[in-house]
Amino acid sequence: MKLVDTKGLRCPAPLIKTRQALNEASAGESLQIIIDNQTSLNNIRRFLSDNQIAFSVDERNSEWILTVDRGETSTVADNAESYCSTASAAAPKKTVIAITSDLMGSGDEQLGQKLIVSFFKVLPMVQPLPSAIVIYNAGVKLAVKGSVVEEYLKELENMGMDIVLCTTCLDYFGLSNDLAAGRVGDMYQILNIMNEADNIIKP
Repeated sequence: MKLVDTKGLRCPAPLIKTRQALNEASAGESLQIIIDNQTSLNNIRRFLSDNQIAFSVDERNSEWILTVDRGETSTVADNAESYCSTASAAAPKKTVIAITSDLMGSGDEQLGQKLIVSFFKVLPMVQPLPSAIVIYNAGVKLAVKGSVVEEYLKELENMGMDIVLCTTCLDYFGLSNDLAAGRVGDMYQILNIMNEADNIIKP
């Protein structure tokens, strides 16, 4: 039985390895494909089904093992990328914005304030909209009443964006009672949001 290990790989690499192993296998030879993520499992299962190749699935310790009966040795279609594009359309990337200052960039403070206002003014027009904003350090000053970007943060919140502010930072600056937009969270929550992101933007 031939082993195809796809652990740690992302589309289209698991599909390409699977297709290559299938085309190299002898008639009637069995293969075992090891997969460690749900997306690759779904893509390979669909790929095998579309090519009318029999298989069974066994889950072990957060991994899946597909046992494949190669059957006849006709060449398998070289269309792995098409399965990945389908998966990508169904699961768009998650973007998180991390705000660490009440200014944008370094250098002139007046310019930095103009830039941060422009950033938040334009942000509601971005498509797809980022999933969350995490705000810490001096950035929490932007989410209080009277802030230069208060109206834009409220607009983003109304559009469904999750805005999370560091409670330690709010306490440090004495702003805990002046919050105008967003919700208070701790560093554990902020770290989890950033850890789950595909992209992190730090203006």
